Amino acid sequence: MITATMVPADALIRRLSSYIKENFKEVSPPEWALVAKTGPMKERVPDEPTEWWYIRAASIMRKIYIEGKIGTSSLRTIYGGAARRGSAPNRFTKAPGHANRLIMRQLEKAGLLHRVKGGRILSGKGRSLMDRMSMEVFKEVSEINPELKKYLGK
Repeated sequence: MITATMVPADALIRRLSSYIKENFKEVSPPEWALVAKTGPMKERVPDEPTEWWYIRAASIMRKIYIEGKIGTSSLRTIYGGAARRGSAPNRFTKAPGHANRLIMRQLEKAGLLHRVKGGRILSGKGRSLMDRMSMEVFKEVSEINPELKKYLGK
């Protein structure tokens, strides 16, 4: 069985974000997401101001699939980065938790995540969605690289 760890992350996240945007009306960016930066270490808003919400939702689902239970604090560290401070040395800064928390609530409302003590995990619906998307991405990648077809078991 092909899992999310066996396919390229960027291809999986791109495919999953477009699927979430088309099929889950519960997951949608608020008005402020169009002008918000994704962290204090960023200088500008994202290049795709309407798409970053769905890309982050897909990325959060992939992180939860791989690592298991994750809370907002862990996501703040994962999406954090080096803040430039002029002539002073760079320093690590955590990302804000509000957007990640809202995305996890929306994914929970869509039935893709479950809340547990200490964070959230994927529901059965979310896990099957990740496996299905992973298989689709793997089939696309294996057409480009025929040597990977041996992992399909055919």
